Amino acid sequence: MNENHEIHAFLEAEKIAKSFQIGSHRIEVLKQVSVMVNAGEWVALLGASGSGKTTLLDILGTISRPDSGTLYIGGQNISRLSARETVSFRRKNIGFVFQAYHMLPELNILENVMLPAMLEHQSRAEAVQKAEMLLERVGLAHRIKHRANELSGGEQQRAAIARALMNTPSLLLADEPTGNLDSVTGNGILDLFKEIHAEGKTTIIMVTHDRKVADLADRAVALQDGSLCC
Repeated sequence: MNENHEIHAFLEAEKIAKSFQIGSHRIEVLKQVSVMVNAGEWVALLGASGSGKTTLLDILGTISRPDSGTLYIGGQNISRLSARETVSFRRKNIGFVFQAYHMLPELNILENVMLPAMLEHQSRAEAVQKAEMLLERVGLAHRIKHRANELSGGEQQRAAIARALMNTPSLLLADEPTGNLDSVTGNGILDLFKEIHAEGKTTIIMVTHDRKVADLADRAVALQDGSLCC
């Protein structure tokens, strides 16, 4: 893309390619994938294991860079950012919810949720206030002093959602957020995503292999063998 490229969506990925070297073999994981996501839209990345959806999510979340292709988020050309600028952009603009909860065991849940704000050198008092508000929103106000090993899987995932929202991200990425949960607990997590989506302030991209989960989104983008399909 050139400097005069016109941005049509909040997130625009064009011709994203990614491969990995495994022994003597080069494995193409993503093959010229292009996708556009509007502001406030909820998009599901649907596909079987090995289809490339998690790799694409990592690239859209600026965790990894593509071998080729261009990514714009909010008008920012991510490929033109330095490594340090990319980290700063990610902290300020993107929240992550993973299948594994990634809670730091030495911190209590309140401190885990506050962590993104602390990394941005925000006021501790303001961070505590916002973290408490978010934990109340996800139904964990009574658990703020507990450590992760004292919480159920569903409670840890709710805390992870609160942590992802700590810096008020414009983009929320979720990788199989109900994958480790039973159906009842998983439905509760999906209800939280419905609430976030209904507010219209956050763009959501969620990886799933479950068509029923994908049907909750505004639309689904299906990947098969590293390429977009029907």
